[in-house]
Amino acid sequence: MSRALLRLLNWIFQSGKIPSPWNSSLLISIPKKGDLKDMNNYRGISLISTIVKLLSAIVTNRIRYAVEKDNVLVREQAGFRTREECAAQVIALVECVQRRWNKEMRPTYACFIDLRKAFDRVPHEAWFRKLESLGIRGRCLEFYRGLYRSSSTQVSSRISDTLSPAFPFCRGVRQGDPSSPLLFDLFINDLLEQCRPFGIRVVGLPESTVAGGTENRLPGLMFADDVVLLSPSRHCLEASMRKVSEYLTQLEMEVGASKYGVTVFRGCVDKVRWRQWQLQGKDIPVVEEYRYLGIDLNCNLDEGFTLRRQIQRYRQKLHMATPFLRNGRIPMDLRLRVVKSCLLPSLVWGSEWWGMHQQHAKRLSLVLNQTLRMVVGVHAKHTGVSIPALYTELGIPSVESLIAGRRTRLWAKGPSMRTWISQLCQWIPTFRKGTWVKNTKAWLLRRLGSSAVREIERSPRGSKALQRAVQQVIHQKWLTTGKMTQSHTWQEYCQYALQSGSALLRDSSLDYPEYSKSLSWLMRIHVGGWSSCSRLARMGIFDEQWKTRCPCCLANVPETSSHLLCECTRWGPKRLGIFGPMAMLLTKIPAIFDGSCYSLLGGRFVATTSLEENLNGITVEEMQEKKALDEAIHRWWTTGEFTYQACTRSTLVALELDNGSSQCGFRTDLPGFILVGQFLEAVMGIRMSIIDNLRRFSLDSDDVNNTTTSRRPEGYGEAIGIA
Repeated sequence: MSRALLRLLNWIFQSGKIPSPWNSSLLISIPKKGDLKDMNNYRGISLISTIVKLLSAIVTNRIRYAVEKDNVLVREQAGFRTREECAAQVIALVECVQRRWNKEMRPTYACFIDLRKAFDRVPHEAWFRKLESLGIRGRCLEFYRGLYRSSSTQVSSRISDTLSPAFPFCRGVRQGDPSSPLLFDLFINDLLEQCRPFGIRVVGLPESTVAGGTENRLPGLMFADDVVLLSPSRHCLEASMRKVSEYLTQLEMEVGASKYGVTVFRGCVDKVRWRQWQLQGKDIPVVEEYRYLGIDLNCNLDEGFTLRRQIQRYRQKLHMATPFLRNGRIPMDLRLRVVKSCLLPSLVWGSEWWGMHQQHAKRLSLVLNQTLRMVVGVHAKHTGVSIPALYTELGIPSVESLIAGRRTRLWAKGPSMRTWISQLCQWIPTFRKGTWVKNTKAWLLRRLGSSAVREIERSPRGSKALQRAVQQVIHQKWLTTGKMTQSHTWQEYCQYALQSGSALLRDSSLDYPEYSKSLSWLMRIHVGGWSSCSRLARMGIFDEQWKTRCPCCLANVPETSSHLLCECTRWGPKRLGIFGPMAMLLTKIPAIFDGSCYSLLGGRFVATTSLEENLNGITVEEMQEKKALDEAIHRWWTTGEFTYQACTRSTLVALELDNGSSQCGFRTDLPGFILVGQFLEAVMGIRMSIIDNLRRFSLDSDDVNNTTTSRRPEGYGEAIGIA
């Protein structure tokens, strides 16, 4: 079968003839953003035969290799090219403008252009003539001629679920064909060539760095059909716009209806308002801000403005996703994947430009903290949650490390790219004021040291590996420094290694979807997402007596996670009903060592570095006993099987093993972490009703266990974590 398919593909390529059934396509309308009643807000995608797409991809890969090897595509074009990206094109724009302003104190005039239905308006004969002039001839060109000469398409209607009659494909490139992106780039490759004399001179680059020219001028930048013209003066910008208008008219292309604008970077926009700017006879408005490649820019290139818009758009997405994130019945891992794949990328989009700024990281962290609190099931503004514990529990790196890693990645990748960003990264300006390239290296030197930066510059590793390395260093510093790391919750989280069970909780949420809410409660205990009565008393919400008194059993002991899970007598029946044979041991294990409660929550017994500190008044045998018990609890926590053999007399007495044997073993129906989560879910609802009845400065112990809900004090919901 494979050999027959190979012979068939070779025959099609050599003859340039494509069978009619394979050369027909189905046109599907995909809605874009905006008003869906407007036909311009739809993109037509062609569903093409897989065999034809396979052959087209093979031919296109050969052409792409030759095009990149011979530098056929201009440096200004970054769209649909391997290893190129939107952020690099935006940074190239910002870097050129900053260099001109820092060195010469001169503004930069810009005109943003978006071509209207660019892919759908390409004339075939002009397109083929362009390909031939660029050296694409012979069988490759004949294959493309045959691909479009006899092609036909049908339109699918979503309303009536019918197909239109087939009609010939006489204009445009097929969106869905692997060859379309590269061939479109080649079609408009010389769009800016006539504008080069009117472009800006890039500061810091020698004249010889521009291939094929004697002047170091940048006429503009392109990302497929998104074009920005750059000029040093108003007159030069007008000349560039005239050249572009003539070029587009000659190729039967049009500018978009709304996505264009004229602005002045680092200058006064009012000076260009009185002029009438036109492209192809259409008036072009003067704008003070523009959304270029998904990044909002204003005329001052203010990073704060971009960040505000970024946060505003993120909050809109978060508002739509809030019901999903707060639904405790949806598995935790599924909600976390939505955060990582949909919300988090939109928050740090463009951080390659404005990253490595601590204040920016703090502002982004505020909104991301709210998102992650929703995921674990607490109030978005809960004040008791330990932020380092929250990020560690969910496996999310800190925002500062994320944006610093992304900027480092592009800085390390820049010199090997084929667009203008490569020249800008290789030729660093010598003037004192900083630009993106200079500030990035200075930040790395300040945070990592000169030796680490030299290693990064010489390292043969890819930019992704460097991103992970820098991200890990910054994240570890974030976890060990700052005020947030001084909280009692975070210190306990580290002391008892609660992160050792966090991965199991996240991964098991899909294996046990019916216990998703139970696992959420377990995570809330880990990160401090529940407010004990003693904490609420310290905050002044409840009376002073509740600092050292449990509101559930009314015992004169502080309400802690250990007391709630193992000792509180009010939950004895529930403890017995859920844990089964493990229930009797739960009340006895804390007497052996203080960290046993955290072992029941997924933590591990962490020995200190010094043997003398480990002993701390106990024998080596007792220390080994604690480790053995911790191992047994951890085995039960992960698998549901508990097997333990006591070695010392004190342990025998503590566990009350009166059956004449030092061994204890049993197996529960579910793993221990599921049972612990079930117990927390069962008791927390009742406990919340009890806590809800406590009044600030007006409490009666006899009425505490009355579960009738009463009016809550101001700020009470945020304090106790009611979502």
